[in-house]
Amino acid sequence: MEASESASTPMLRRLNALAVLDAMRARGAVTGSELMADTRLSRPTVHAVCADLMARGLVSEVEVRVPGTGSQPGRRPRQYVFNARAGHVIGIDLGAKKVTVQLADLRGDPVAERTSVFSHEHVRARPRLDGVRRTVGRVLDEAGVDATSVRAVAMGVPAPVDNDGHVVATQEYLPDLPGRDLRGVLSMYGWTTHVDNDANLAVIGERWRGVAQGCDNVIELLAGYRLGSALFLDGRLVRGSAGRAGELTFLSMLEGVGNTDAIAELAEVYGAEAGLPEADAEAVFEAARAGEASAVAVLSRVLDRIARVIAVFGTFLNPELVVIGGGVAGAGDLIIPGLEQRLPALTESPPRLAASGLGDHAVLTGAVRVALDTVEATILRQPS
Repeated sequence: MEASESASTPMLRRLNALAVLDAMRARGAVTGSELMADTRLSRPTVHAVCADLMARGLVSEVEVRVPGTGSQPGRRPRQYVFNARAGHVIGIDLGAKKVTVQLADLRGDPVAERTSVFSHEHVRARPRLDGVRRTVGRVLDEAGVDATSVRAVAMGVPAPVDNDGHVVATQEYLPDLPGRDLRGVLSMYGWTTHVDNDANLAVIGERWRGVAQGCDNVIELLAGYRLGSALFLDGRLVRGSAGRAGELTFLSMLEGVGNTDAIAELAEVYGAEAGLPEADAEAVFEAARAGEASAVAVLSRVLDRIARVIAVFGTFLNPELVVIGGGVAGAGDLIIPGLEQRLPALTESPPRLAASGLGDHAVLTGAVRVALDTVEATILRQPS
């Protein structure tokens, strides 16, 4: 459905504008005819939308010479280009052990990025949030970008977040953060920050630029040191009444699992029990690739446990795809085949499995996407 010049609603105008923006971002410089073909909007609507987007500073009109006319300009169709540097967005992945900040342009392409490591996993809220602020400031300085150029910010945290932006977690895991409204953590810049659970942002990132593009029934399983999940079912993100949908504390009641320890954590624990000289997860994976018997046995124990978790998803939620994300995604060549072998014996509806192609950037990618959505919704609601 399109909004014509003579009769339109604000919502239809925004939908038309978003369709045109998506086409421009995909193509680069594009003519009105190409936009008509991509969006199926009429010529008057396309040019009216482009004129409005130019007035908002998001689009420019460029001159193009027709090939074969020598040095003289030929007949020049109007051609439009998206102004990716008309502003910036920031995505933040605030983990238990570190924070990573990415500055991106309005196409979502990275401009600058920096990671800061906390002194320990259970650092209290004040130094943790000070670390966020310092890292954001350094990214802006390194990119030479003024804070006024930033249009929106989104941040992922490893805990449930309620509809009012408050973190829900145990004091032991994230001291002082539970109950805090983190939307004002960067208020010194004049920004309001969108805050969400890291797994929710990861699944958004996977559907935008990862292995779940076009998939409307997908579960993201963050499987580094603690298991976390996000549920994207029937074309929408499922949050629950207090942002707790996808929480996995119930695994303490699941036979053969017992807690939310994830692949990297289990590899290290089981590796130490097996007496492996280097029991960190990466060393265990490398030894398993080399066929070392003790490491292969450790990996088998890990996969037995994680397969039970995925079987629960397959049985009760029936997703098309489960994405294994987090720092262990790079070991997908070991993890995915082993899980695929185990699942048919555990559930009648085993989902398709894939390791994240975004690796440890899935949360950042989703945060950038959410920030871009915020920019578009804000700009397109404003009068031009």
